[in-house]
Amino acid sequence: MTFLGWCRGHELWGWCFHNKTSGRFNCDDEGFCVGQEQLKNKKSSGCFQRDNNTVCCCNDADGCNLGFIPISPKYAAGQSCTNQMEEPNDIKMYKPCDDPWCFAFLSADAEGGLTTVHRGCHSRKTVMHHIYKDQHKKFNNNTKWQETEILVAQPTCADITWEAEYLNGTQSMCLDFSFEEDGVDRKGRLCCCRGINKCNERIMWNDEAINKEELAGVILRRAQLNKTQYILHLLNRTIFTAVLLIDKTGQKDDTEKKPLEEAIRLPITTTDLALRRTIKTEIHSTIKYVASSSKSQQNAK
Repeated sequence: MTFLGWCRGHELWGWCFHNKTSGRFNCDDEGFCVGQEQLKNKKSSGCFQRDNNTVCCCNDADGCNLGFIPISPKYAAGQSCTNQMEEPNDIKMYKPCDDPWCFAFLSADAEGGLTTVHRGCHSRKTVMHHIYKDQHKKFNNNTKWQETEILVAQPTCADITWEAEYLNGTQSMCLDFSFEEDGVDRKGRLCCCRGINKCNERIMWNDEAINKEELAGVILRRAQLNKTQYILHLLNRTIFTAVLLIDKTGQKDDTEKKPLEEAIRLPITTTDLALRRTIKTEIHSTIKYVASSSKSQQNAK
């Protein structure tokens, strides 16, 4: 399985999401963007006001939701994160930053040895990485992105912590992986946490972790859940449309003469035949029930 360190356009459902109020961004994990009627079958971006939050969707480019994120390290939601670089015999400490996700990136030689740890704000670090990389691509004068290339290439914090439970007010999980640096085999660990301030301050090798094979199973389960939620969304909207249509016409026969998808003006796009049959059966039963109820009400009058 290929892991995406940031949201790419035209992947599963094809949308990237960002909540400008909380600072959270992901690959439309909760299916908000895919459920917006005005964005259906479009390659575009837009922001919406929902429950005092400004939420944005886009699918026009890889990582396009990063463009919605302000450079300022302050977010309306999140926690303060320890921000420092720990190298053997040297610790560089920086001003703490606020972020939806705190991280700790550990690395060492594959055979063991001294550990280097980079702690900070994951969302902000991801944004700055792409800004530096874009500058270097345009002007060939900024190589700072190379320092965080391995970090940003890893799965998102939302992926890594998807099945992690909160403990004492903090959700935390680490991902173990291997990589090569300057021809040397290295081992790495990316840990993400949120909840209490500076939750990333003491994370090390002894904290709980999963590997990429285990993470693949987590992402697969999440994808299946998202697909089910999306299909249920289609089903609910379809039934609601069918109810409105029959309630308006009060006639059963006219509706059943047309193909179901045409009658409710909602094509069923899933390729899962079993689910497709289930959806059709539910729609058909609902149409018959509503038509029958409507007829009964008319007879009663």
